[in-house]
Amino acid sequence: MKSIATLLAVIVTMIPICRLSMASDEVVLYLKVTAPKVDYLDVPICAVIDLPDLLANTPVENIVVTLSKIRSGMWQVYGLPQPAQLVVVGPRKAQLWWIARWLTAGETSQWRAILHVIDKARWQTFSWQDKKGEYLDLLFDAHKVTRYMYAYDTSSEHRRFETYKPFLHVFDAQGENLLTNGPDGVRPYLKDKILYPHHRGIFIGWSRLAFAGSRPALSGAEGYDFWGMGGGTAQVHQKFLELVAGPVLARSTALIHWNDKDGQPIVIEQRQTTVFRQADPTVVLLEFRTELKAVAGDVNPPSVWRINLGGDPEHAGFHYRAHNDVAAGASEVKAAYLFHNDGVDPKKDKDLPWAAMSYRLNNRQYCVLHMDHPSNPRPTIYSAYRDYGRFGAFFTHTIKSGEALTLCYRIWVVGSEMLPRQESASKYSAFVDCPEVEVLD
Repeated sequence: MKSIATLLAVIVTMIPICRLSMASDEVVLYLKVTAPKVDYLDVPICAVIDLPDLLANTPVENIVVTLSKIRSGMWQVYGLPQPAQLVVVGPRKAQLWWIARWLTAGETSQWRAILHVIDKARWQTFSWQDKKGEYLDLLFDAHKVTRYMYAYDTSSEHRRFETYKPFLHVFDAQGENLLTNGPDGVRPYLKDKILYPHHRGIFIGWSRLAFAGSRPALSGAEGYDFWGMGGGTAQVHQKFLELVAGPVLARSTALIHWNDKDGQPIVIEQRQTTVFRQADPTVVLLEFRTELKAVAGDVNPPSVWRINLGGDPEHAGFHYRAHNDVAAGASEVKAAYLFHNDGVDPKKDKDLPWAAMSYRLNNRQYCVLHMDHPSNPRPTIYSAYRDYGRFGAFFTHTIKSGEALTLCYRIWVVGSEMLPRQESASKYSAFVDCPEVEVLD
């Protein structure tokens, strides 16, 4: 993705301070941002705003938002304008998103957003390209960024193997080569050359999902495999609930059924993935939010039961798997790992805030930061030591019938050597300790 314009020139405009002002064809908002006690680079910022009457009935994709920083104490706008984006979240409510190129620790800054209707977009934007029934590509400025694989085909055992769970691929910065693993082209006689082909891109699952209490009338063993999909289980994409794309972010929400061998859902998942615009050398910064709801078809009469998400750090949780070429060359170019402190042993130490992995692919070096939000269940164990490039966060948890578990993670992929520990820590802080935003009165 190309960089947001840096502050190279001073643009001075005298403006009165107020919460909201309107011209005949535009709305102006003024906002205050307070940064936590950490320097932030390329941090996503969000403010929830009320949509004024002028824009309430306008499709949000037709509203262009331009953002400028205000010189504190002088009420002057300075710096080059940058894109912002609206995402509707309710009746007359919207999130206003932008990327702050740099926030100094403890800084309080003020910003002006101009919202207006325009026929042609001013900024380079994300866009979606769907190969119906197969995969959904995300592009930025015509370059591929990610690919959500969602086909489900049971016409042959091989096709079922290829499509028994949806996952997300990541492309390189040129949008040409995949950085992540998939089952593409796998044939039985090649399985000795493809290491763990059920590890696919960015994915989630548990190898031992079991019922407790008064168990619903579902077929199958007491334990269900939603990792390698043994015993005929499958995670099956149903439909897209949301597709959003603009100059700052792209967001997809998919409805996914975790089915037993008879096609009956045990878990219903709503998987939301948000990709943020970032400056080089970032390849992608994405946030993964998912809701896992325990269901069991129509149980009549209603019964009290629970599902237990179980397994182990090697076979459960939310994971990233590097392209198989890393595994194929593991004897020469091994994946390496870094943690928030020296001396961390991921096999023993629990509740690590993040883990970073570096690997070499196509003669380039990449670093991947996997961030675990503190709201996720505890204790969490990171599987982050395999030299073929699969790592992720694992926990066990129980979900009561009819209830849901919400999870949140971020993945940051950078085209560089292993990042300094402080830089990874700063990115994690921006995830869990977001800048505070206030719409000024």
